[in-house]
Amino acid sequence: MIGNSDACNYHMALGFYYAYSADAYRLAEMLENGELFDEMEVSIVIMNLYIAENTLRYFQKKLGLPTGRFRTSETICFKKGKLELGKLTGDVEDILATAKQWLPERRKKSNEIYSLRQIFLYEAALWIFYLAGKEINYYFLDHTYWENRMEVMSEKEKKDEIISK
Repeated sequence: MIGNSDACNYHMALGFYYAYSADAYRLAEMLENGELFDEMEVSIVIMNLYIAENTLRYFQKKLGLPTGRFRTSETICFKKGKLELGKLTGDVEDILATAKQWLPERRKKSNEIYSLRQIFLYEAALWIFYLAGKEINYYFLDHTYWENRMEVMSEKEKKDEIISK
């Protein structure tokens, strides 16, 4: 996985983890209902889910995030609905409104540490948005490090070009 930073890689790994989790829940339901007989598809999804979870844990540790985190198998009850086993039941708009409140409102400062509660709520909110088919705005990711790095590289290339002349 190659992203602009460990933070970007964490978010990509989280997305893959959620995608394969959703597939696993879908296939489990199909197996339970007797609609699926292809063991190869199930084993591929499980292997991909395993890889995605290990990748996610790697980047969580690398970023110094708390190790206890949201699991897609957890049940969360809302005033007018529920998230359980990869399904939203009840008033989905009310669930989405609550989940939106859990997303960061600003970019993280480099020395700021997220609490376990913040990470749990953030990951739960993303899972809810994923299940509802809603887009997620990653405006809070700070890409300035890489933009500055590219400017430095461009300046170095300019100097190398001047020296070679």
